[in-house]
Amino acid sequence: MDRCILAANDPHTGFRVQFSLVASEPLELGVEKRGVRSLPKSTSFNTTEPVWGISKSYSTTTIENISRSGTKLVTKDGADLLLADMAGGAWFNINAMDFDVYFPTTHFNQAFTEFNECRYQLPPVNFQHARQVELLFARGSTELTSTQKQIINDISTLIKRDQKIVRVLIDGYTDNSGDSVANLQISKQRGSDVAEWFVENGVSKSMIEIRGHGDRYPKYDNTTPEGRNKNRRVEIRLVRK
Repeated sequence: MDRCILAANDPHTGFRVQFSLVASEPLELGVEKRGVRSLPKSTSFNTTEPVWGISKSYSTTTIENISRSGTKLVTKDGADLLLADMAGGAWFNINAMDFDVYFPTTHFNQAFTEFNECRYQLPPVNFQHARQVELLFARGSTELTSTQKQIINDISTLIKRDQKIVRVLIDGYTDNSGDSVANLQISKQRGSDVAEWFVENGVSKSMIEIRGHGDRYPKYDNTTPEGRNKNRRVEIRLVRK
């Protein structure tokens, strides 16, 4: 999969705290309360020393740059600092005018270890970013650049780790310059070269479907240089079950 979740619920207050890490994105912290549609934006997220005084120095953090997302309050600003504090034994605290809730980290280590194991196995891209990608080509060229090969490498890693991805659709296109028959062959070759690089990176041939469309179905304006540049493309689409 392309994400890792570390969450805790407080059954007494109804609060839920969730650290969410999506591949290639910053760590996000979300807080919500059961039965409450909107928590105050004046809420702060904090780490504090444990209530019982242990003779130890703790790193603590306060985050007030918080935004609202549906019923949750979320932040990516300092979420990693809060999590690091908790790994060091600090407690998590949610504070506002109407509540002051603490999440002890007494039994935190096992969950944190499992979260880190997941995090180290994350692919370099997430499904949302990789589900539809366009690779552009020079006029008449079928050669992949080193950057394009790296993009395919990263998507291949995601495909191999996400068992819900069942198909890789590869569609080649050209602009309307030149002969239509030649353009069809070029578009097929572009698609085949992209597919071959996926296979080189361990993606099963049985998952891949290649189609060449030539100069049919232009997505951009062929009357401008910019549009023609974008029409010389291969589209990669990932299908999840």
